[in-house]
Amino acid sequence: MTYWEYHFIFTLPLLGLLLLVTLWETRKQPLAGNYRPENRWALGFYFFLPLLALVYTTPWDNFLIYKGVWQYPADRVSAVIGYVPIEEYFFFLVQPLIAGLWVFFLMRRWAAPKLGFKAARLWGTLLWGGLSFLGAALLFTQQGYYLGLILAWACPVIAFQWAFGGDLILSNRRVFWVGLLVPTLYLWITDALAINTFGIWDISTKYSLPFRPFGLPIEEATFFLITNLLVVQGLLLFLHPEALKRWFRLSKSVRPWTGFLVLYALLKIPVPLWPDGFPLLATLSTGSLAVAALLWAYEAVRGKAFLLFALTFGLGLGIEVLGSRTGFPFGHYTYDPPGPTLFGVPLIVPLGWWAMTLSAYLLAKGNPWRTGLLLVAWDIGLEPLMVQQGYWSWQPGQFLNAYHGVPVQNFLAWYAVGVGLAFLLKKLAPELKPLDFAWAYRIEALFLPTGLLLLGMYPAGLLTLVLMGGLAWVQSWKASLKLSSATP
Repeated sequence: MTYWEYHFIFTLPLLGLLLLVTLWETRKQPLAGNYRPENRWALGFYFFLPLLALVYTTPWDNFLIYKGVWQYPADRVSAVIGYVPIEEYFFFLVQPLIAGLWVFFLMRRWAAPKLGFKAARLWGTLLWGGLSFLGAALLFTQQGYYLGLILAWACPVIAFQWAFGGDLILSNRRVFWVGLLVPTLYLWITDALAINTFGIWDISTKYSLPFRPFGLPIEEATFFLITNLLVVQGLLLFLHPEALKRWFRLSKSVRPWTGFLVLYALLKIPVPLWPDGFPLLATLSTGSLAVAALLWAYEAVRGKAFLLFALTFGLGLGIEVLGSRTGFPFGHYTYDPPGPTLFGVPLIVPLGWWAMTLSAYLLAKGNPWRTGLLLVAWDIGLEPLMVQQGYWSWQPGQFLNAYHGVPVQNFLAWYAVGVGLAFLLKKLAPELKPLDFAWAYRIEALFLPTGLLLLGMYPAGLLTLVLMGGLAWVQSWKASLKLSSATP
């Protein structure tokens, strides 16, 4: 059986049947029933889904086949664009069309717009966010590579869906579960037949786990479950009447700096998929964070923000030039960075001094001494990562340098410089208030330890997580206590 014959037998007849039922039933009722009576809105999002699936899946699928995770015998496919058969591109379109019509079928019978549990937003985000990091970790194993690619590719999107509207997704649990499980079970059966009976495609045993229930690789079962989940959740979420109201409320609260802060976080996600791209991703990510800090500061203190940036960036650059050439104040080290430099110093270093000092200062509620502690905690994770990535190296034989070759002098100097920069911020801009840019430090407290753990530096990762995460939590806890005591 060829791949086109698979479509003619398993996907196109089912799509045609669902389409006929939909056309018959929508003569007298809306496409999505009471859930979303406006057909124009439902149809618009329905036809947007396959295009979104095509755009988002194409580079990922090409990478899979390039790596040899999937294989297609030449006699089973008609043509290839890039590395992917055209029948596979067709699958990207037809699967969300089938799943979408099935969800509409259920919506016309069961669904009415209501709200689910508000806590679902938090717990769903934590669950799928955790699976995203699990996927990133599996990318560093051989047999877990395919499963890691699936989780790292899809789970961040699912986590975003739940963060935005987990309560909307669960607004009708019967539609959610039946809408998800029926097409998933069908595709599990046809996928097992395609692999084991018809030989249309195959999964590399080198990059997959040795679990094949009923002859179906566990990765394939996960793939079809997650892709159908994206469709079902997307429809339940974005067709809910509350979603548009929530989006308008959110858009009003979003300011220019938040976009760069999100970009800073997003640019960290592809690192496990593209380890060789670390210098580029690190430069773009840190640059986005620095721009976010500047835009936030401009909102807070207007033109004075440029002075704060120039002084913090300049002092950070100057102290690094001095340190790398004289050994004072950090100890003896040399730069040989793979990324762009300024006077021999990696560009990301003074950019980091600016952005992370500001964020730590805000998290510390303007206390310079605590700001220094927060920055030292950050450097404890930064040192082993950047040494491993080849940005700088420490001269051996220095005093108390058992921690990845870093002398204790470095951390004392970091504290002193951090405190000094914080006092500078306090002196020049006392009106800076501990507002939401403090989230930059919290985001770094999540990603930096995770990166160290993924690279196998478990003691450094755990220590960074405890120190950065613990200090950030303590600062947030103090703020919540102060707020509650001030509330009558």
